[in-house]
Amino acid sequence: MESSNGKENHALIPQSILDNLPAMVKNELALLPISRQSEFLEEYNRKKKSVLVAYLLWFIFGLDYGYVGLWGLQIVFWITGGGLGLWALVLLFFIPHLVQNRNKDIAINILRDLQAIRTS
Repeated sequence: MESSNGKENHALIPQSILDNLPAMVKNELALLPISRQSEFLEEYNRKKKSVLVAYLLWFIFGLDYGYVGLWGLQIVFWITGGGLGLWALVLLFFIPHLVQNRNKDIAINILRDLQAIRTS
């Protein structure tokens, strides 16, 4: 759905969040009424992961993979001692990507749940 100025109808979703969502999610959000967009935004803000928290968990516990739900990789990371430190060093640059991918998955799951509620 497009408004008169040609932009999609995302009345409640801040641009900073929209910029990080997959196109499919943006398109589906535009079709939802304002009340459903509000539900999406509330749930997304509650579940989304933070890059800062991921870095803190990496630094203190080496727990960045677990934070984004990749427990299999987390266990391998611990067993190998962070790849004898090399893997841990590479993660410094990869953590934002991990968090961004997890947040995209979260957005897709929330949208899927909202659509399931709408059809039931």
